[in-house]
Amino acid sequence: MGWWKDLSKNSISGVIVALVTGGGGLAVLVWLWRYVRQFFHWLMNILLFPVTMPLWAMVGLSIFLLVFLPTVAFFIRRKAAMASNGRMKSFIDYTTDTTFGMLVSWRWVRRLGSSNYSLDSLTIRCPVCSGMLSEHANDLFSLNTYPLIKCQFHGCNWEIAREFERVSYGEIRIRIEKEIDRRCFQKFGD
Repeated sequence: MGWWKDLSKNSISGVIVALVTGGGGLAVLVWLWRYVRQFFHWLMNILLFPVTMPLWAMVGLSIFLLVFLPTVAFFIRRKAAMASNGRMKSFIDYTTDTTFGMLVSWRWVRRLGSSNYSLDSLTIRCPVCSGMLSEHANDLFSLNTYPLIKCQFHGCNWEIAREFERVSYGEIRIRIEKEIDRRCFQKFGD
């Protein structure tokens, strides 16, 4: 008989909850009825307001809106989808990446008199703290301490990959530029 007790207890509590929430909803509806009725009167006044517009203008406006609004909505959805997918339209939009374990940013410029774009303002940053990376300047008797490239931010423990420990800052910039060129060619063709 224990199951009957559990069943009756659950069903009685369910009925009580339904009565309380239903009664609360009914009370809110009765309380808000005056505002609901005012809203419907306002809406009917707007919908039944006499308009002095020729029929040809109303038909033309309707056709224009039926064409214009879906077109605008299509372009907005397409732009939002493009932004969410992270796709870029051209290589000019490609201005940041992680290359060889370092954050790299740059911009594309068109030099005066040239129709081609070139890489400009290449900035190499630490992937841990986003501090600038530079060549280590602690040379004592022309003996380089390795790694050569370190983060300038004090206390950052980031270290460059072992394969780049003995590569100078200028050489790593050249390698990064070549890698950006390779990735641009892969992503955007020729």
